[in-house]
Amino acid sequence: MSPSATRVIVMACLLLLLCPVRAGAADGRPLHFGVLNQQSPLLTAERWNPILAYLTQATGIPLQLKMGRTVQETDAMMGRGEFDLVYTNHNFQSEYDGVYKVIARWGGEPIRGVIAVPEDSPLRSLADLQGRRVAYPSVEAFVAYAVPKVALDAAGVRAEAVFAGNQEGALAQLRAQRVDAAAVNSRFLLQYAEREGLRHRILFQSEPFAELPVIVHPRVPREQAEALRRALVGMKHDPKAAQLLSKLKFPGFEPAEDRDYDNVRRIYRQIGE
Repeated sequence: MSPSATRVIVMACLLLLLCPVRAGAADGRPLHFGVLNQQSPLLTAERWNPILAYLTQATGIPLQLKMGRTVQETDAMMGRGEFDLVYTNHNFQSEYDGVYKVIARWGGEPIRGVIAVPEDSPLRSLADLQGRRVAYPSVEAFVAYAVPKVALDAAGVRAEAVFAGNQEGALAQLRAQRVDAAAVNSRFLLQYAEREGLRHRILFQSEPFAELPVIVHPRVPREQAEALRRALVGMKHDPKAAQLLSKLKFPGFEPAEDRDYDNVRRIYRQIGE
């Protein structure tokens, strides 16, 4: 091989090493889509894999579901930047805030933090929870822990916390009568009660908060982030997605931006996170 040809090959190799690797379709690697641990991994996959398959088909950008075994692991993965996109509101905690950007949110009415008790429970107010056992998903949960905890602290109530791992687990504890009450988000409570036949009564309900957002890491090229935003928001208007939305009982996604979550940040500040 001639010296000039050798120099060309060396220069080409150096350029490959120096050029930043672009996420997603540009290098053939799927974008990693994280999902907050609200349900078991099986139920999470049953809901999100069809959504990600639709988005991949609509945009040509391959997406792959990825999450930790626990909410703590998923949050840590987000903190390390292991996700390209995430469905969560834990990014508004001070240690994570300002990195990922909101591009859309789960559709439908705002969510509220609720504390539910069995339908026949004698408990009627927050004060009645003094010394009682209350199930929470985890200390990382926003609307299902931070929000009700701020309300209980404001009422001067000291209840015994029982951590169940996720919202499904918290309501399973309530259904099995192992706790006196369970704190979850309002949408999840309705879904669980319909699926499992849980007869309940709401003891506490918070102010409304915007539904959980889909957020994107800044390393994702702007054109890919915009294509995914358009596909997310356009999903509920796409006839090709109608059957999927109906099957999942899912309203689709809606436009959203960072400032829609200022009251989430406020609650995190109140609880010291």
